[in-house]
Amino acid sequence: MSNYRGNLMICGGTGCIATGGLKVKDALEAELKARELDNEFKVVITGCNGFCAAGPILTVFPEGVFYEKVKPEDIPLIVEEHFLKGRPVEKHMYKVPGKAGGKVPTMNEIPFFNLQVLRALRNKGMIDPEKIEDYIARDGYMAAAKALTDMTPEEVSAVVKDAGLRGRGGAGFNCGLKWEFCRRESEPEKFIICNGDEGDPGAFMDRSIMEADPHVVLEGMLIGAFAIDAHLGYIYVRAEYPLAVARLQLAIDQAREMGLLGDDILGTGFDFDIIVYQ
Repeated sequence: MSNYRGNLMICGGTGCIATGGLKVKDALEAELKARELDNEFKVVITGCNGFCAAGPILTVFPEGVFYEKVKPEDIPLIVEEHFLKGRPVEKHMYKVPGKAGGKVPTMNEIPFFNLQVLRALRNKGMIDPEKIEDYIARDGYMAAAKALTDMTPEEVSAVVKDAGLRGRGGAGFNCGLKWEFCRRESEPEKFIICNGDEGDPGAFMDRSIMEADPHVVLEGMLIGAFAIDAHLGYIYVRAEYPLAVARLQLAIDQAREMGLLGDDILGTGFDFDIIVYQ
């Protein structure tokens, strides 16, 4: 990404695709080529940005300028004014409801988002979810590498337990303690399961992570598998989430190719693989 003057992040979550995000991408690529700017700006389809009501969304980096509800016919003006003349287009920025003027240039300044501290969704809108290199560039798989090469399974569970990480299914059970219990079980074969079903109406938290940052799911499963001594994992995803399924499978294939899944991961002797189940 560093070879380009700017990175143009188009939200590729299900909501933005449904409102025409891919048509915006095509229009943007065509306009950049026509203006001979295609070697200066890189167009990236990201996962869910997290602001579905504003889609299709275009975010311009490194400035972080945020354009909402972009249509293909808006692209020539944005390219002309912003990318050629250096003047971000206020017309397409977010407007704070009930506030005169009220145009907000970056997503981080939007009142709903500016106090949020992102953990699980720290990469949303920042990477191409279909490229493992983007994930690694933001320290992806570093935690797994540390766990497998520098720590014992017991130490991994202890860190998670001390961190206070808890399940989000309702019981709020301590995750590290659960891993300790699983590790102590004498069964010869163990599995780690990622439940991406989301049976509650309107619940799309898991879907957003799987679409926007599939490698973070794989890395978490790898660390958990090491902690409990499991060598096979399953991700259950409902068939209504085809984009999540496709990106997870692509991520699994990429991780296998780089030796981050499969046999003898990172030369540690630990074997682990993942299967997507629908």
